[in-house]
Amino acid sequence: MTALRDPDGCGHAMRRIEGQLGSFEAVAAVVGRSVGCVSDWASDARTACPSWAQAIALDAAYRAAGGEGAPLYEAYGKQLDMSLKEMTACHAALAEQLAEATKEVGEALGAAMRLTVPGFSLNQARIADIELDEAETRFKGLRRLIKSFVLGAGPGKSGGAQ
Repeated sequence: MTALRDPDGCGHAMRRIEGQLGSFEAVAAVVGRSVGCVSDWASDARTACPSWAQAIALDAAYRAAGGEGAPLYEAYGKQLDMSLKEMTACHAALAEQLAEATKEVGEALGAAMRLTVPGFSLNQARIADIELDEAETRFKGLRRLIKSFVLGAGPGKSGGAQ
């Protein structure tokens, strides 16, 4: 079975560098690490990546060997873009749910307000009850989304600044 590979991750960038330099031995020599270490960086099954200084040295060696671009720099940029898109999507969903909850609360309060006038009808009372149920449902959804911000807060996740 073929392993899935992330074309925007560290592993792909390291395989590009290894291909340009010719071997993992050459890659290891650039950063003063073992062949096993740098081959782990090239594995999509691993989460290890080179340090900032090592990434700069590897991208520089890649260019010096005739490569175009900077594989690790590009991978970092793509990961950053994806992380920002996730956060933006979460914030957009929050704005949408806040708007919907606000609308439902307004409708519920308006319906309840009609009950303050003497002589309201049974139908008006039922409508107020339905509107309050709809507002409550919106608030439950909003609470779940806000909890995802609290639970998922951190770099690359939904949530606020650290």
